Amino acid sequence: MEHAAHKDTIVNTLAKLIGTIQRWHAAGKEAALAILVRSSGTSPLPVGEMMAISSAFDMQGAVSRGCVESAILEIAQDAIKNNRALLQHYGFSDQSAWEVGLTCGGAIDVLIEPMLQSRNTTGFFECVLAQLKTEKPFYLLLFLDEEHLGEKLICDHEKVLYSDLPASFTIALDGLRAVSELDGSHVMDLSLAKGKKLPVFVNYLQPANRLIMIGAAEIAIYLTKIAKLLGFNVVIIDPRTMFATQVRFPDADTILAKWPQDCLPALNLKAQDALVVISHDEKIDLPALQIGLESSVSYIGLLGSQKTRQDRFTALREAGWQEPDLARLHAPIGLDIGSKKADEIALSILSEIIQEKNRSLSV
Repeated sequence: MEHAAHKDTIVNTLAKLIGTIQRWHAAGKEAALAILVRSSGTSPLPVGEMMAISSAFDMQGAVSRGCVESAILEIAQDAIKNNRALLQHYGFSDQSAWEVGLTCGGAIDVLIEPMLQSRNTTGFFECVLAQLKTEKPFYLLLFLDEEHLGEKLICDHEKVLYSDLPASFTIALDGLRAVSELDGSHVMDLSLAKGKKLPVFVNYLQPANRLIMIGAAEIAIYLTKIAKLLGFNVVIIDPRTMFATQVRFPDADTILAKWPQDCLPALNLKAQDALVVISHDEKIDLPALQIGLESSVSYIGLLGSQKTRQDRFTALREAGWQEPDLARLHAPIGLDIGSKKADEIALSILSEIIQEKNRSLSV
């Protein structure tokens, strides 16, 4: 289920690559998007990873950690020139051989799709970005049969939101409803309304995982920077208005200069979220911890000395929380890397969050 662990980063990668291609278009360059649609054996990256290529040989992203990117850079020029999608297969290659391939022993298929400046490309980009803003999951379908290779369709469980296909070409959405979030990205045979089936690459895209920080001190600044690099949506909550500012957190997605009890319930904490309580102030920490414990959030971390942890646990017990509830709290927070520096503590916290997330996905 490795692909499932990466579905949140794929959403962010797609958004970033769309922005990159839009900038290339503005500079007068054409572009292509390469998507890893199949893998077998040992492959460097999970299915669904992407890279963008420009007609000026610019490149961003990866599908194999360097094994085949140089070849794709060249082949993408043909896709751009001819405005035609290409499906490339790469298998095992001995390191001493001249051919391009994977030295890890696996095999991959990469769809290379031209993204030329056109009404269709603009419509596709606008639809993807609009869906990401809704924070609701959706499907990105890429057709792999020869006749429709590279044609795209975006839909949710209810309706088609974008399609390169003719209006008369209808699909049966019922088949997609069985695709759970753990299926992530994969190839399947999609049923058409008239009973015919076509191979498609299905990318089930969900909003990015959220990192919600209670407390906007120095560690939160480093946490925000690292979390954004890892594809998290970052929310800062701190009633101390001198701390919770856009100047201090230019990369944060949301800054709420409010008490946790006044805004945290409205965020509707989900299992894939992480709640990090680092304010060092009992008046701020306790309501945040209790709201976190009332939710299904998968990670709750508490920063503080041993005395601080004991004080918070005592207060929670007095409020009626039992030992199984308190066992959900990561306190001390973060992996033990023996550091007292704010940036390294931030790294240890993110490392523990990712460790817990990957453990839950592997169960």
